[in-house]
Amino acid sequence: MPAASFDAHWPVIVLIGVMALLLPGVLLARLHREQKHFRAIFENAMVGMARSSVERRWIEVNPALCQMLGYSAKALTSCDWIDLTHPDDRQTNIQLFESVLRGECDGFALEKRFLRPDGSVVFVNLAAQAIRLSNKQVDYFTVVIEDITQRQLAEKQFANQVDRSMVLIELPQKAETLDEHGFMQYALERAESLTGSRIGFMHFINDDGESIELIAWSRNTLEKYCTAVADRHYPLSKAGIWADAARTREPLMVNDYATATNRHGLPDGHSKMTRLISVPVIENGIVRMMTGVGNKDENYTTYDIETVQLIGNETWRIVRRQRADKALRLAMQVVNASPVVCFRWAASNGWPVVFVSENVRQWGYTPEQLQSGQPGFASIVHPDDLSRIADEVMKHTAAGAPGYEQEYRLITAENKVIWVVDRTKVTRDEHGLPVFYDGVLTDITERKQQQLLISDNLTHQRQLNKRLEEANNQLLQSEKMASIGQLAAGIAHELNNPIGFVHSNLGTLDGYLHDLMTIVDAYSTAAEQQDESRPNLRAIEQLREERDFDFMREDIFKLLAESKDGIGRVRKIVQDLKTFSRVGEQEWQEADLHQGIDSTLNIVWNELKYKCQVIKEYGDIPPVYCLISQLNQVFMNMLVNAGHAIEKKGTITIRTQRAGDDKVCIEFSDTGNGIDPENLRRIFEPFFTTKPIGKGTGLGLSVSYNIVQRHQGEIAVDSIPGQGTTFRITLPIHPTTSAAQENPQ
Repeated sequence: MPAASFDAHWPVIVLIGVMALLLPGVLLARLHREQKHFRAIFENAMVGMARSSVERRWIEVNPALCQMLGYSAKALTSCDWIDLTHPDDRQTNIQLFESVLRGECDGFALEKRFLRPDGSVVFVNLAAQAIRLSNKQVDYFTVVIEDITQRQLAEKQFANQVDRSMVLIELPQKAETLDEHGFMQYALERAESLTGSRIGFMHFINDDGESIELIAWSRNTLEKYCTAVADRHYPLSKAGIWADAARTREPLMVNDYATATNRHGLPDGHSKMTRLISVPVIENGIVRMMTGVGNKDENYTTYDIETVQLIGNETWRIVRRQRADKALRLAMQVVNASPVVCFRWAASNGWPVVFVSENVRQWGYTPEQLQSGQPGFASIVHPDDLSRIADEVMKHTAAGAPGYEQEYRLITAENKVIWVVDRTKVTRDEHGLPVFYDGVLTDITERKQQQLLISDNLTHQRQLNKRLEEANNQLLQSEKMASIGQLAAGIAHELNNPIGFVHSNLGTLDGYLHDLMTIVDAYSTAAEQQDESRPNLRAIEQLREERDFDFMREDIFKLLAESKDGIGRVRKIVQDLKTFSRVGEQEWQEADLHQGIDSTLNIVWNELKYKCQVIKEYGDIPPVYCLISQLNQVFMNMLVNAGHAIEKKGTITIRTQRAGDDKVCIEFSDTGNGIDPENLRRIFEPFFTTKPIGKGTGLGLSVSYNIVQRHQGEIAVDSIPGQGTTFRITLPIHPTTSAAQENPQ
């Protein structure tokens, strides 16, 4: 080196020399400071730090690592750290460690799991760097361990949430391809998978809230764990601990089934229970379903409950919707196959059609036409009915009616008029204002036609009834006339006798009176001449003898007495006839039945007196409130029929007596021919008679039956052929007001 150069650089050279002498001491002090610094970092680091030997033992560990893993420093430095590694991560960790020892790399990093003393798992991010000797051999490893458990759990939870969301998205799609049982089993298995469970079940709660129905077990449960045979339906009270979810209406989580105090015994073949989740599905305050999973390796968490709850709720929603859709489809099939048209009209001007069933096509319209307003509903209502039904709808709506019913006419697309009955329910908003009118239209055209036909038939029937009533009245009149004729014949016969002898007596009396007048005249003449001549007196005596004056004087008074008796008998007959008919008395009043029977008996006596002995066995009966003239007609029919039943000689017995506190009984018994059994049930039929043609009309007993019925009484008959017949009439003493108000026929 040139001298100049040396001179120029000597200060540097001197400095270098001085530094060379001082450097070892400086470096040593610095190294000491650095060592204290790194020791402070090592001891106070927030992450785990350690040095590991090539024999997989930690030479030293910092407090953060001890706290992280839950072991003391002595415990960590006295064991093979691979023993603390989760079994599933050990092989990977060993392979990476050995690759560094082979010189393939100077370090490695991995995510792994350590096991704490309590069996819990710590997720860590581990970075190891090899410290080599001059010969390239590994002296030891520096290890940095970061606790990433929360991150792992968050990532796992996020992944689970993604999986759960995908399941919830899949469920509606799966429901389209699976039947109900298959779909519920699929949903159950997805809940089982998401929660890491080995068994799963679903139960419906029946409407009574007291019994449950097993719907599905997962295939995993059936194939691997549970072979128990159980009823699909059984009482909720007998169900196990898992049914507490329904009983308490709260989710149930049991992480130690063996120590649960309220567990029930399990049936033979049931899988052993270790852990359990059961959640209720509640709709409108009512438990509808329970979904449960069990036997997870780890404890269940609230996240697991949330997962099962979401899947259970969604499964029920889909099943309920499918059932509702199925029911709706079936209902629409039924509706569309029927003449009933369903509709929904909006509560706005023109009544726009929101919905109408497909079977509206039977009237020539399509649902699309009516929903688009072509034509509008108002235009298919018959013009003569439109105003009326609009007013009725407004009236019912304003009155707050929940629904109404109308009948009106519609015009079909073929311009045909049909009648419909409209049964509508009014759907209102929270303010009570109408929103929709939901209802059904039923074609009642045929019924209306039938009604018109029935109306015509009714009118015709009324006309026929009127004619029949007129004919019946005529027949009744004929019966009355026949009775009157019979009465007239009897009366004529009875009147002939007294009238005959009264007529004869009056003729004789006339002769007597003429003779008396002749005698009286003779006496008058003799009296005038008695002073002149006495022989005239002899002539008078002779005339008196010729005319039999003494007999005449005696007989004339007898004739007058007989005539008076005959006139009295005529008066009695007329009085009995009046009593029988009660002319002018057609109102209800109290009457003496004995008097009515007696007067009737006098009227018909001519029919009876030659062959019948009449015996009266009258009891103590009160007056009866009645139409006595009509009852007299009944009595007459009873007596005449009894007389006709006796051919030669016989007896008619008339009995009266009380029948309880409020009735009387009248019996007419005869010893006649009786009535054959085949005729006994027909005797009260109009026009039925066993008498020869011309002898009877067949109306007597029918009229009598109607009269007794009108008096709210009963008429019965007992008859033995060849021995006689008894008619028994029972009448109330005081019939009800309705009977008394009837107009007599």
